[in-house]
This record gives sequence, structure tokens and C-alpha cells, in this order.
Amino acid sequence: MKAKILILEDEARMRRILELVLQEPGYRVRSANDGLRGTTIWKEWQPDVVLSDLKMPKMDGMAILQFRNTYFPQTPVILITAFGTVDTAVAAMKGGAFDYLTKPVNNDLVLDLVAQALRITTPPADGGASMIGRSAAIQELRRQIAMVAQTDSSVLITGESGTGKELAARAVHDAYRGREAPFIRVNCPAIPKDLLESELFGHRRGAFTGAVEARTGAFVAADGGTLFLDEIGDLPLALQPKLLHAVEQKLVTPVGGTDPQKIQVKIVAATNRDLEAMVTTGEFRQDLFYRVNTLRIEIPPLRRRKEDIEILTRHFLQERCARCGKAPLQLDSDALGCLLTYDWPGNVRELCNVVERACLQNEGDLFSKAVLPTKITTATAASEPSPEKGSSLDLVARERALIQRALEQCYWNQSQAALQLGISRNTLRYRIKKYGITKA
Repeated sequence: MKAKILILEDEARMRRILELVLQEPGYRVRSANDGLRGTTIWKEWQPDVVLSDLKMPKMDGMAILQFRNTYFPQTPVILITAFGTVDTAVAAMKGGAFDYLTKPVNNDLVLDLVAQALRITTPPADGGASMIGRSAAIQELRRQIAMVAQTDSSVLITGESGTGKELAARAVHDAYRGREAPFIRVNCPAIPKDLLESELFGHRRGAFTGAVEARTGAFVAADGGTLFLDEIGDLPLALQPKLLHAVEQKLVTPVGGTDPQKIQVKIVAATNRDLEAMVTTGEFRQDLFYRVNTLRIEIPPLRRRKEDIEILTRHFLQERCARCGKAPLQLDSDALGCLLTYDWPGNVRELCNVVERACLQNEGDLFSKAVLPTKITTATAASEPSPEKGSSLDLVARERALIQRALEQCYWNQSQAALQLGISRNTLRYRIKKYGITKA
């Protein structure tokens, strides 16, 4: 389905031209003749890209940009300006505008800028499935990825199995200045312990039995780019001091070698284990934990972003059916209801597998309830006990309701909601996670 474009332009003729230009390639278009009406449509419709005139009644383009930065920071805004206000438009870009157009607008340039804006918000079909979605959790995840990719500091990605930690790591690499250099993945639990040191650091010829030739390790192979240490919690304790030295000093010495080699890599590690608990029990070095945990990203489980299930399902239906040489199955409303009720312990990976199985087994053109596993069709929505007045459950319910209402009033901008509630943003995030609060 084509993207949604919102046009905010008070001049009727210009507004109509832009509508026709964008409707021609199939974009879904809505428009408003003033900024205030435009923000109302924005809240209800949640467009993918906004085109806004700089000079408008009620709310001008600068006010629109401020609205965007506060409530919908992931939505690109393209400003439209007359020749005499180009300097203002350039200043607006510094405030977060994606780009600007000057009147009279060039139709081809309009389409080109919209396409560019969509590319920064739409993950690639083959590498960003877990990034797909419009939930507040995914928008926050994209913001964090963009932030941590701007530095050379190490990043720790945490989350349950199947949430897409490797995809997030690749997204960090793709946004990193060393994106042209290699992205090297080391799957720590999949490599035998006696070979893992050689896999990471390489070895000299004759360093051990079977080392008939020299080998380049992952650190050197990733030089200039990103080294992804998948499931770092499974790294043997005996190997952790050498890894710590390599991460801290950016020096690696191959097995059997004596001369260290200088390297420059961005370390991205991932785990579904509780590393803090492992530090307490002595299974993971505290100094290494602090080093890899310089910056942290937590991937939300699918059950906490159920508003993304439909768009993910439609994405997988198109992708997996194409692999099978079939037209995409149509998603039945009863089947979608089952998908939304189920808690998805296997997260996005499990949803993808369910859709792929349906594409392979289904002989019709409908993705219906009949093709779903029994555990999904028989799942029931989790229910909470009705609290008694004055009980601890009553207090929990009231706190949860206050947080939910503040988030809704602030259009799920967590910073604004935390300010309204009088708590820190970290405290708000903890409460959201604790109570399983999701965007309706």
C-alpha cells in the first residue's frame, strides 16, 4: 500500500497541484488549508511525510515543525517557501525539517524529495522486518539506533529471542560512518570454545595442532566497520579478559603471535540473558560488562507493540508468498483478531514462521483463521483481576490509568508525558514496561 502524504498549503491552486502530482504515482493524499486543521488531520491519520507551506494562517511552517519535533519526531517534513524566505527555510532545516522546496515548485523535485524522505523512514524489505511498525516503541527504537550510530562507543542490544537483535545491529552499522566497511558477525554460542579465540583474534601458522595456515580474526576483518558479538553472554569466562583488552585498547594479538595489531571497530554486542545477574554470580566480568554496555538498546517484545502486528503480517504475506511464487494472501479479519490476541513468545520470528507456513500450505487466496495453529486460534486475551477499592491492586490500576492517559494526551511522546507526570523519563519507561502499557 502506498505511503500517506499530508499537504498543508493555504493557496488553493498550489494545494490542488500538489495533490494531483502526488496522487498520480498512487500516494494516498490528504490536505488542509491551514496549519491548525493540518495538525488535527496529522493526529488522526499519522502520515508518512508532510509537505507544509512556510507561511500559513493559524499555524505557520515553523509552528508545524515544532509540533512535529514534539509529537511525531520520526515524520519527515518538507517545507515549501517563496523565493524571499529561503533563509528562513534553511534555518528551519537546522530545526529538523527534511528539506525545502521553492515556489513555483518543480513537480519532479516534489516526487524525488518525497521518495527520499520515505527511504529514511521505511526499513529495507530484506533486512529490517523487525523495524517495521508505527508503534511508539518502534519509533523510539529507530531514534535510539540513529543516536548510537553517531559515535564509536560500544553498544549493547538486549531483548528476547526473536525480537530482531541482529537486524537492529545491522541498522546501527548502516547508519554508522563506517557503513562502507564490513559488518562481521560472530555467533558466540555456535562456535566451539577452543576455536572461539582464533575466530575473534586470528592465529599464526603452527599456533596449535591443525593451524596449517594463518587466519585473520573477526576483529581485523571488521577493521573500519562493525563487529557484532551475538549472544555475548555465552562468551567463555576465560576469554573475556582478552576481549576486554581488545575493546579497550583497540589492539589484537593473534593466537601464537607476539605483535599486536591496531584496529578501529565499532563493537555491537547482543544478548537475551541478564548480564547484570551474571556479573553478580561471577559468570561475566564486571569491567567487560561496563565496556560493552556504554550505550544500550532494548528491543521490545512483540506483545508490547501489538499495534505493529497487522503491518508486519501484511509485509510477511507479501514477501513470503512472493518466494513461493504466489500472489499475496488477503488477511481475514478473524485471523487478524487471533494474531492480536496471541502473546507471541517467539516474537517477530514466530510471526514470520506462522505466515510462511500459511503461504506454503494455503491453496486459496485468503489468510484465514483456518490456516493458523491451534495455540493461536485458542489463545485468549490476558485479563486483569478487578481491584477492590483501596487495595494495592486499586493503586496499581490507578497509576497505570494515569500513565496511559498522560501518554495519550502527549501523543505517546515519553519526554512530554514524563514532564506532565512529574517523573523522570527513565522512571516512565520502567512503569510502561512494568505495566505492559501499549499504544491503543
